[in-house]
Amino acid sequence: MSDPRRPAVTVAIPTYRRPRLLRRAIQSALDQQGVDVLICVFDNCSGDGTAELVQEIARSHPQVRYHCHERNLGAAANFDFAMNSIGTPYFSLLSDDDYLLPDFHRRAVSALEQQPDALFWAGTTLNVDEDGVIWDARLERWPREGRFSPPEGALAMTGGMAPVWTGVVFRRDVIQRFGLPDHETLGPSDLEYLLMLAVHGPYLVEKHPSAVFTLNTNSYSATQPLSGFWPGWQRMIAKVRTMPALAPPDRERLAEALDADARGVLFRRGANAIARGRLDYARDAAQALSGHYGQHSRARLLRLLAWSCARIPGAQALVAGAYRRAEASILASRSAMRARYAGLIRQP
Repeated sequence: MSDPRRPAVTVAIPTYRRPRLLRRAIQSALDQQGVDVLICVFDNCSGDGTAELVQEIARSHPQVRYHCHERNLGAAANFDFAMNSIGTPYFSLLSDDDYLLPDFHRRAVSALEQQPDALFWAGTTLNVDEDGVIWDARLERWPREGRFSPPEGALAMTGGMAPVWTGVVFRRDVIQRFGLPDHETLGPSDLEYLLMLAVHGPYLVEKHPSAVFTLNTNSYSATQPLSGFWPGWQRMIAKVRTMPALAPPDRERLAEALDADARGVLFRRGANAIARGRLDYARDAAQALSGHYGQHSRARLLRLLAWSCARIPGAQALVAGAYRRAEASILASRSAMRARYAGLIRQP
């Protein structure tokens, strides 16, 4: 490292009214060894015990810094403020309900120092529900580790396989070179940012368990209307089709892969909405499938299920039960993965 006396990595933690979970997030960053870490908490005017919690921790750990906005800026603006505040060579972004795993930052910085043209390093992030059940570890299913260059690096992120930000360490200069995430892409803004970086330069992947992402059933991403994510997908795909960094054939390959992902996301979210009784959402998803993609069979199935749940007594319970059994089957197929990582899960 060029200057071992200065922190190498900033962990930026935007937060809003989650002091109990925030403590776990901060502690997981403090537990990182082998590299100097600066932990910066950006409080979106919580007005609860968040300030007292962070100040208590900071008394024993001066590498913990705290900034509280005078008013709630909104999640996107707080996120941008955090990224614009980065002053170290590397940074990672940590939501207040997520946490880091041992040896994450040391491995990332070591690899990035050895390959100075790599824009970021991605480790395995565990997707875990609020009960501590591990649902997925995407990078574990990647065919290989190592260095990914354009256009392969962008294509590797399609099919629902993109790294989760929680387990990514970025170089600070990606902000200077490429700017901040495009929040007009709404839900997939994190995916769009990674894709944008991946078409401009190489990145590194290591299948080391690096972070835990919490699947929060009450979060905005889990409860948002279709308008909260579908226009963002359309915007992201349209931007890909005009990216000058890719040759026209590669742009089209990437856009077609993302279109396939969008069709899958629409159908899965529509089915999930029916199981949860959100029938209007399912109808909107059906309209997008048929109107935008000509997926009339899938659209008819969603409409039929929504109609049945609205009009036939007991249909909702049957659909919800079938959906739960499908989820249980997916979990059972990943039992070896869950057993392998179970010892890494922390309670708040």
